[in-house]
Amino acid sequence: MTIGEFARASRLSAKALRRYDELGLLPPARVDAYTGYRYYAGAQVER
Repeated sequence: MTIGEFARASRLSAKALRRYDELGLLPPARVDAYTGYRYYAGAQVER
């Protein structure tokens, strides 16, 4: 799921998710090498 979809599902802002990624607290399941877009797995919502 996209960062926006994950943000809504987890009740976190996209900005917070980017920050958590920078800190290594909640890295995305994958990052598109071409666009840099972050994609999260549905199972990560439970974390």
